[in-house]
Amino acid sequence: MIDRKRGYYDAAAETMPAAERARAQRDMVRETVRYAYEHASATRRKMDDAGVRPGDVKEPADLRRIPLTRKADLKNIQKGEPPFGGLAAVPPRAMRRIYVSPGPTFDPEGRDATHWRWEKPFIAAGFREGDIVQNTFAYHFSPAGLMFDEALQRIGCTVIPAGVGNTELQAQVMKELNVTGYVGTPSFLMTILEKAKEMGYTSGDGLSLRVALVAGEMFPESLRARFRGEFGVEARQCYGTADVGSLGYECHVAKGMHVPDEIFLEMIDPATGDPAPPGAIGEVVVTLPNRTYPLVRFATGDLSILSNDPCPCGRTSPRLLKLVGRVDQVTKIKGMFVHPEQVAQLAGKLPVIASAQFVVTRTAHDDHMEMRIVLKDAAAASDALAARIVEMAREITRLRGEVRFIAATEVEEPEKKILDLRKWD
Repeated sequence: MIDRKRGYYDAAAETMPAAERARAQRDMVRETVRYAYEHASATRRKMDDAGVRPGDVKEPADLRRIPLTRKADLKNIQKGEPPFGGLAAVPPRAMRRIYVSPGPTFDPEGRDATHWRWEKPFIAAGFREGDIVQNTFAYHFSPAGLMFDEALQRIGCTVIPAGVGNTELQAQVMKELNVTGYVGTPSFLMTILEKAKEMGYTSGDGLSLRVALVAGEMFPESLRARFRGEFGVEARQCYGTADVGSLGYECHVAKGMHVPDEIFLEMIDPATGDPAPPGAIGEVVVTLPNRTYPLVRFATGDLSILSNDPCPCGRTSPRLLKLVGRVDQVTKIKGMFVHPEQVAQLAGKLPVIASAQFVVTRTAHDDHMEMRIVLKDAAAASDALAARIVEMAREITRLRGEVRFIAATEVEEPEKKILDLRKWD
């Protein structure tokens, strides 16, 4: 019987005593700042502008003297100094892959053994050597598919590069290949399992699925309980970005996401920029010791709560208790970030549109995106126009939504380009 609860990928690092962890983090911060200053022109400029030299950063607290680099600004930063805004430490020809996020924003991958660092999350979630894993993240443009794929191979799993969509085929493959692990969004896992149930496949009677690592959207406890109770699947969530890779992962205790040992994480008050104490809501800010993309004080825009309380699993890292929202209006829908600028871009493509607003709701475990469109006085609503808007929105956001034509007086909170009405338990 496989023990899917106990186990570490790197026990020495994951159970490091507090004093040793503090020394390791101090050394990591010093070296990352030095390396980024010497090899990444944008980091050197922002430090020079702030009057900070690498030797001034002796302790992690000294990082506060260095200005933030905001994820929300990446598109404009990269346009100013293509292709990576001066944040990369090597030229494109020295990289393994380059990914494209909506915007577009370019994300580099280095040639080191593990650029994204997802091995620990898989082991913590219960994945083991010999598992057959269905990876439903996209393999084109986005790094998600490949970054999880390669980590799974490194821990000895067999990967099915399923990608997104094709629900009936996904269910059939899950049954016929005796899939034991799943990677993807939690909502798509439920969609596959419900389809499998329709086809007569259930846990112990056609399905062998036991563990899942989910990401890309909120993961309510009600959905976790349903995976366990109805389908016999233990699901754990993780948190990361295309820029930084792994930022947090649940263990079998599932009481918060452990911060990886390979990064330095700060929590800051988004209003003042001051440190947010444990237990308070703060913005996740990361310093990343990566030889290809050494980010210093990268502000993700994500809001969370940090805890330093010990975890019964034995890991000694702090934990992000949950993600509670965003600093800006950027919203994740069906695992994809949608930016207010993309809503404006859609409105700008058709002269007949006076204003546009995306409204996000959730039914059961599915996100729904409604595009509320206000037309100019002389324009007439039609099915053909709606279809054209749907297709344009899909090209801009990679998501399909529904169009609703409304009057200007019906717009809720008109100052917002994206209105998120989803409720989470």
